[in-house]
Amino acid sequence: MDENRIKKETGEDFFLDFFNSDVVFNTIKRADYMMLRTIQGRAGQRGKPGRTYLADLAAALEIPIPTLSKTIERLQDKGLVTWKTDRAAGQTYVRLTSKAVELMDDERRRMTDAFRRVREEIDEGTLALCIETARKVTEILRQTRES
Repeated sequence: MDENRIKKETGEDFFLDFFNSDVVFNTIKRADYMMLRTIQGRAGQRGKPGRTYLADLAAALEIPIPTLSKTIERLQDKGLVTWKTDRAAGQTYVRLTSKAVELMDDERRRMTDAFRRVREEIDEGTLALCIETARKVTEILRQTRES
């Protein structure tokens, strides 16, 4: 990994891209955070602020709507999203709740603080080597799972 990229990383990007672990997260699980982040990033695409349509989300994630619906229902049960139907569009959309936004902000601050410590305590060359090694191990595991 390029040492200059490490300098540009945010804590959030660093932990989401290189560490598939819930140990970084305190209040919500990594998988929930990733889904909420995707919902948040796609909100308003159809000119409706705060709304993310299930069809758009399913297409972006390349998963079937029924599978996505189960995930959204689980997030709704946790109080992290609301799920409604846009009668005019004839489609379902989700919105993040204020609880979700608050928890995401808290987690993002935690990741930023942890990344600051990582950068203070591990020199950039060593960190770049660790990241590259983790990337290779992850790829080997992915290939092994697929074979």
